[in-house]
Amino acid sequence: MSKKQIEERIALLYLALQFCSEKIKTFTSGERICINQERFQWMHILENETAAPRPVSSKIESKINDISRLALLHNFKPYYEDPFKEETEVA
Repeated sequence: MSKKQIEERIALLYLALQFCSEKIKTFTSGERICINQERFQWMHILENETAAPRPVSSKIESKINDISRLALLHNFKPYYEDPFKEETEVA
């Protein structure tokens, strides 16, 4: 994955977690842990390209895709829309 694709994936995972927290409870605690583990691993890969991804299960991935569609339908914007925006503005 390119850096841009990784950043988009991290943003999608963040959006899914925020939507679950603020709108419709979708994920179990364990699923939220798995999503956060994937997010962390992608952030780690941005620093160390030799690290291996830690993708979520297909069941969780399906829920993430459902939430992505619901977020568009509800025009949902998380508090921090782009987790990389602050770093870009400061640099």
